[in-house]
Amino acid sequence: MRQKTVLITGATGFLGSYITRELFEAGFQLKLLVRKTTTGAKERLSEVFPANYELKTLLKRIEIIEGDISGNYLGLSAREYFKLAGTVDEVFHCAETTQLRKGEDDTLAKINVLGTALVSLFCITKRHKRLHYISTAYVAGKRRGVVLEDELEKGQSFNNGYERSKYEAERYLAVFLGQYRLPCTIYRPGIITGDTITGYTREWENIYVFCRELNRLNAHGMAKGRNPFLFPLRIPGDKYSTVNLVPVDYAARAIAAISIKAESINKTFHIVNPSPPTLGELAVWLMVATGNHRIKVVPLHEFNMQPQTREELLLARKTAIFQPYMFGEACFDSTNTRTLLSGTGIECPIITDDLICKFNKYALEMNWGKKGQIAKKIEKLDSGFKYFYTNLNTTIM
Repeated sequence: MRQKTVLITGATGFLGSYITRELFEAGFQLKLLVRKTTTGAKERLSEVFPANYELKTLLKRIEIIEGDISGNYLGLSAREYFKLAGTVDEVFHCAETTQLRKGEDDTLAKINVLGTALVSLFCITKRHKRLHYISTAYVAGKRRGVVLEDELEKGQSFNNGYERSKYEAERYLAVFLGQYRLPCTIYRPGIITGDTITGYTREWENIYVFCRELNRLNAHGMAKGRNPFLFPLRIPGDKYSTVNLVPVDYAARAIAAISIKAESINKTFHIVNPSPPTLGELAVWLMVATGNHRIKVVPLHEFNMQPQTREELLLARKTAIFQPYMFGEACFDSTNTRTLLSGTGIECPIITDDLICKFNKYALEMNWGKKGQIAKKIEKLDSGFKYFYTNLNTTIM
């Protein structure tokens, strides 16, 4: 049989790049819909694949297509759009924006909701294509208790615009899929963290924000000659509540494994940690990882009973967008996921102090992403100089 051709949106994103590698290793022909930039195919592929992949091998089964999921015809010409629609068998829609900050509602709606609507329309163009949609477990919003995989609308409210936008996208899909009988699988990951083997990450949010600020406060205190054990650093939260951290390598492997099973069609899967760590456990592990041994998780009323120190106010301000997740979350049932992964050997790794230390170590080595950004700027400058001198020599000659 002819090998399937898969279109992937968001392949250059963090989770999207891992999913892309899993699908490539599985032998699929891939078409990557990426945003238009000045970089070439080689540079775009380097955002997805490590250096140990040969470019020639990649280009045999991968095509880079520049477009825009929130634009008409996905940012392509009509001719390109219909030609692409006739060659694709399945679509992995990984593209999204994860902005949690206020004032991003228009961007969230454009990319997460409109983008999903336009991708689903593409899936019924020329011929029906199976859709794989990467959502989030936090479409559950502020719900508590057990949340089942086949549940969506339960009158829940939301912690931020990101959760709401992913919920709205799923709600749109529910109507669309019913109307057009489009085969679809929805995957809802928990909070994506770094790679369990290397510690690698490309996203510097969630737990990495706490690592960064705790390291900074610790270094600042040492520089000032303060005793780091003298005053507690209180963090408002419920130390018994869980935080559903899911390593990116597990999430990608689980999604890829589930996607090839016929039983997964028209079902939803929670790609979550079945034994998530508590906030109290994470606080202890963060103290070990950062060397900041003053952390004390306290209830909100206790936090407000005493005046906050300057350090506590600073930490609270830097981590404000994550505060809603520190006072409890739902318990995400993952029956569908566990059933289809049974016998595959794919299991969610247990979050431990060693893993948190590995994440923190990688973050320090990369200076929370700034090291990579500087390298890219230098590479861009080098390319600019080479272009300038090449043209200069051509002009002189």
